Amino acid sequence: MYLAVRTAGVLLLWAISAANEQEFTLQHWDAGWYLQIAAGGYEQVDAGMVDAHGVHHPYTAMVFFPGYPQLLGLLFPEDPQLYLAFAVILSTAVGIVGAYGMARLARTLGGTRLAQLLAVGLVAAAPMAIVYSMPYPEALLVAAVAWALAAMLERRWLLAGLCALVAGYTHPMGAPLVAVVAVAGLIAAYRGEGGAWRPALAAVIAPVGLGGYLLWVQLTSGVPGGYFAITREGWGNQLDLSYVGWIFDILATEREAYSVLSVLLCLVVAVALIPAWRHLPLTIWAYTALVWLLTIGHAGAEHDRVRQLLSAFPLLLLLAVWAGRKRSLFGVGAIAAVGAFGLWFSAYALVAQPHSI
Repeated sequence: MYLAVRTAGVLLLWAISAANEQEFTLQHWDAGWYLQIAAGGYEQVDAGMVDAHGVHHPYTAMVFFPGYPQLLGLLFPEDPQLYLAFAVILSTAVGIVGAYGMARLARTLGGTRLAQLLAVGLVAAAPMAIVYSMPYPEALLVAAVAWALAAMLERRWLLAGLCALVAGYTHPMGAPLVAVVAVAGLIAAYRGEGGAWRPALAAVIAPVGLGGYLLWVQLTSGVPGGYFAITREGWGNQLDLSYVGWIFDILATEREAYSVLSVLLCLVVAVALIPAWRHLPLTIWAYTALVWLLTIGHAGAEHDRVRQLLSAFPLLLLLAVWAGRKRSLFGVGAIAAVGAFGLWFSAYALVAQPHSI
């Protein structure tokens, strides 16, 4: 299911690129940064790679977390002719691992076999899921999150902690998972669940990936404020509510389709969180809400927010569980429509809005 949907997504990108007389490639924007970090580490990134202000510093690349590029460099030899293909293979492989995590999580949420398959298809076809087939870390991030959430529900605390460590080492959007696992682990330890020491240990190891990388950047870069200063000064990225103002401005004045659709998708997630409160376990709902809050609660590039919302996939699993229980043509048709829109949006976004990822 996962491979079929992702193949359809790549073929659709090729078709839309050809229809618009644009080059078909899976190496867009940040992909170049990840490939260079994988090949030579942060210190070997080409000086031509610059931040949002057109400036390159020895620490500029440190805004990109190391989990995915280090795994790529560890598993594959550096070959200029094949490195892009190796990266796509890695993203696809960890995406398959994530697909099994999605099915496991959907089952834990009460989903039937059909619901599990629908969940995998929906996540693989989500808006901007094209990055699961590119040299981007989202496939690794989402795989770690899926298994961590399933492990928490099954009280497999050590697995949850390790997956949170990986997520935090892979992407800033791993922070909501780190927070949820740490807090849930401490509560479970206080209540004496799982022998107490297991959830306590999960709470301790969950922040190691995120915290360890932030500490390394602070010590290595020599920049006061470390990672947060680098991303703020180089990329205009900081915690504030400027994106909320951008949402209102887009809805009031914008006529460009991508901007309007991306804003509407952010609002759809916000609305969906309201009824999801009654149907998702508290830990999973809290994680999803934190993803949404982090997505809209920071400044920086406005057009890549849909990609960041890929981490809010539990809402799609909830939709799949509902459709699996209904076992009706309407339910399956609704899933197919949502998936078709997601595949189209991913391909359209890369062609129409180069800043979408």
